[in-house]
Amino acid sequence: MTKKTVLDIVASEGAPARQLVSKLWRRYAMRGIGANDNHAGLDKLYALPDPWGMTTEREQSRFSQTNAVIGAHAGHVGSLLEIGSGEGHQSEHLSKMCDQLYGLDVSERAVDRARERLPQARFGVGEITALPWEPPAGGKYDLVVACEVLYYLSDIAGAVDAMSRLGNACLVTFFCPSARRVAEHLQDIPGLQRGWIYHDPYAWLWAYWRPQLAEPAQS
Repeated sequence: MTKKTVLDIVASEGAPARQLVSKLWRRYAMRGIGANDNHAGLDKLYALPDPWGMTTEREQSRFSQTNAVIGAHAGHVGSLLEIGSGEGHQSEHLSKMCDQLYGLDVSERAVDRARERLPQARFGVGEITALPWEPPAGGKYDLVVACEVLYYLSDIAGAVDAMSRLGNACLVTFFCPSARRVAEHLQDIPGLQRGWIYHDPYAWLWAYWRPQLAEPAQS
């Protein structure tokens, strides 16, 4: 009989203590993560499946509302690049808004699970400044999305600039308590559109822009 670790038991389907232990594990694994590009720490977090609680009603509501924002501003697009795709929970929703989904994450564990969850999408391990594949035809994605991820980066401004270089349109969402740190890197983008996503008592902000609006007119 194979000896199981505590994490194996808690991760098993229907484990009564899974929700509590997952919360405690997330609290432990998140120490030292935040605004510092701690890739090893983020990968460790995925020792347990779904460490973020992506199957909760709260997150499912956020996913649906994010799709509604995309539908209202970008519509159905050809190619969509998701930054911080994790295990592919939100990817399932985003895939409904595009012909081809690309998902990028720094955690190999998360990427492996995302590939199992959504085999028709293309997932890779990497960073927005070093993609593991070539951009689609034309050199840009129709839409680049970064949901709940920018505050884990040490260089938010650099990530926003990279999104603008890679996408014909860009969307970011972020949890309200982190708004001050993220919003300052977005507020001066020409043509920026902003709004809110709510699931009581939680709130997120979204910001959408088309990079070509920031480019100087050609003479």
